[in-house]
Amino acid sequence: MAQFKKFTVLGLASIMGMAALAPAASAQDISPTLLIETAPSDNGDYRRMVHIKYLQGNRIERSFVAYNRTEFKRVDRQVSQEIIDKCANGPATSLSEIRSFARNEMGRFKAKRSPESRFFCIKNVRNWTGQNRDLYLDPIFETLPYSVQAF
Repeated sequence: MAQFKKFTVLGLASIMGMAALAPAASAQDISPTLLIETAPSDNGDYRRMVHIKYLQGNRIERSFVAYNRTEFKRVDRQVSQEIIDKCANGPATSLSEIRSFARNEMGRFKAKRSPESRFFCIKNVRNWTGQNRDLYLDPIFETLPYSVQAF
């Protein structure tokens, strides 16, 4: 009987250990919380810029700006705490909203109209590096040039 109890306790501990590892393994490919702002560029050589903020709870951990798809510059540009809180505590922006923005932005780009200012909140997206990072981010960066514009 002692052997049975030992096996049961060890077996239960093993199963619980594997169960605990399963969510951790699947959680490894979940998106960070990103607060993304797209707006008219503050640089005359570019039409539009994108600010990317990595959030840790209700604070900005890192912040970058991109004028094209290949260069990201670290910046300390702040945004209101209300906007940060809205992203950290509120719902994420849906993929359909991002795609709708991309369609509208492409129309503005082709018509040579100025871009709109807009915030997106991306968080808790599963299979982030495997597939969804490009699915969510490509539409936001669509009308940015691929590299530095030649002068």
